[in-house]
Amino acid sequence: MERLYWDAINVYDRKIFYTVTEKGLNFVGSPEHGVSQVLDFYDNDQFEYVHAHSQTDHYRKSLKRYLKGKRDHLEFKVDYLVDGTPQQETVWRKITTIPYGETRSLATLAAELDLGSDEVLDAMKKCPVWIAIPLHRVVDRGETNGFRTDVRMQQYLREIEQKPKSDLKELL
Repeated sequence: MERLYWDAINVYDRKIFYTVTEKGLNFVGSPEHGVSQVLDFYDNDQFEYVHAHSQTDHYRKSLKRYLKGKRDHLEFKVDYLVDGTPQQETVWRKITTIPYGETRSLATLAAELDLGSDEVLDAMKKCPVWIAIPLHRVVDRGETNGFRTDVRMQQYLREIEQKPKSDLKELL
């Protein structure tokens, strides 16, 4: 049985749960969901969940530095324990090429990938690591969809990438 180490960080007074393996970060929950989202994402018969700060502390600190705008990248590896389909993985890889501080429209991204917007959106909704794969850099008309997180978090992540650090609010 494989171990998944879990922890949480507070953002906007809501907990974001995440899991890591020996290889890296492998899941980030949505702020509007609790720990049950982690349990729903994985087949519980295959994993032992362990709350161990010794395994998660580096990830927590890196996530906090990134979410406070003190770093423009995350300082850890990602473990794609849950593989997506080849199409989903193509979408995720393409999103990681969007430079820090820039955005792409969903329609532009879909055209670059020669996919429909619905196919790209589906891949984004199934991405297990929405912070490490910067889904917030993909914008949609109307901003009513936060993809794997809520709109408020998506807007905040774009804000920390685009504004001078002295203008940022303290959320953590």
